[in-house]
Amino acid sequence: MPEVETIVKQLNKLVVGKRLESAKVISPGQVDQSLEKVMPSLVTKAWRRAKAIILELEGRKCLLIRLGMTGHFHYAPAGKKWKYQNGDQKYALVHFFFQDGSVLSYTDIRKFGSVRLLNKLGLQEKLQKFGPEPLGREFSAKVLGSLLAKKKKANIKATLMDQKVIAGIGNIYAQEALYRAGISPKRKAGTLKEKEIQRLHQAVQEVLQQSIAHNGTTVENYVHIEGAGGFQKYLTVYGKEECPRKHKLTKIYLGGRGTYYCGKCQLDSISFHLL
Repeated sequence: MPEVETIVKQLNKLVVGKRLESAKVISPGQVDQSLEKVMPSLVTKAWRRAKAIILELEGRKCLLIRLGMTGHFHYAPAGKKWKYQNGDQKYALVHFFFQDGSVLSYTDIRKFGSVRLLNKLGLQEKLQKFGPEPLGREFSAKVLGSLLAKKKKANIKATLMDQKVIAGIGNIYAQEALYRAGISPKRKAGTLKEKEIQRLHQAVQEVLQQSIAHNGTTVENYVHIEGAGGFQKYLTVYGKEECPRKHKLTKIYLGGRGTYYCGKCQLDSISFHLL
């Protein structure tokens, strides 16, 4: 979510209020070719829900954009060629051409992302499947506790990453939040006590807010429109050999995703913070 939030802020600055003159769909399997037919169109708003980017167009149309694992944008102001990273031009899925001569290009190396043209009703149907936003006003420790109570037997890390439970928490941020809260990623959601839930709620919000402040995390492929993220400099466990307390970390796989944790700082039973 921090990576998507960063890109949305940049899109608001770069393309909102501009008129799309045309679009060229290169990969119709991932991009709705019908979006070419709604051009020209004014971009009226850019916003985020969970890990999805929404570009609103005039006429109650919108583009629902998912970055997947490697999707990102390249932007070229009027009069300049758009600059790709690492030969990404061969991974371009769609080009957007604006009336002022600027160009926005969407690329995706692994092709897990997509660009879909929807009306407002179709968008609402897609977005209502997501859980609450972890940085939204409605997301309190009490709300988190009620969500976990519905997933008592589920793994806590997998539950944090379940977009139908909480929107926007990815693999890196689930690991970082659990470390800060002193909770093992192997715990069942139903075993967390009230104080642990409070700590986890605080940790989730702190990690996400700090990552947004540093434009997201660049570990492998992620780049935003203006460059790389910076939160990787502040990671405590993800991809590390030792935690900040110099304890050796353990790497396991949960739900097919690599997971780093500290067996001394994150206990498998009720956390040491409660003792």
